[in-house]
Amino acid sequence: MSAHHHLFKYLHQKKNRTTVDRLMLLASILSPLIAVPQIIQIYSTKDVEGLSLFSWLGWGLIGLVFLAYGIGHRLKSYILMQVLWTAVTVLMIVGIVIYG
Repeated sequence: MSAHHHLFKYLHQKKNRTTVDRLMLLASILSPLIAVPQIIQIYSTKDVEGLSLFSWLGWGLIGLVFLAYGIGHRLKSYILMQVLWTAVTVLMIVGIVIYG
């Protein structure tokens, strides 16, 4: 294969990677924000019926493993997402404990 072909392939991959990186950053922020209305509802109504403390504790512990993975591999968007999900999880757990 020619050097031009390799250069074109590299540049094309880099462009696609940048687009995917931008999408990942957006998803990293939006994904945990989807839970904000649930958190607002819990703290405003003080109603946690139907929420499982066990489930949220499990997701929190597993999330810490995902966070460690992101840190270990220096995946910035992934770390951001896991930090935000950890905050969401802590708020959910605290709400369930207080109002459950």
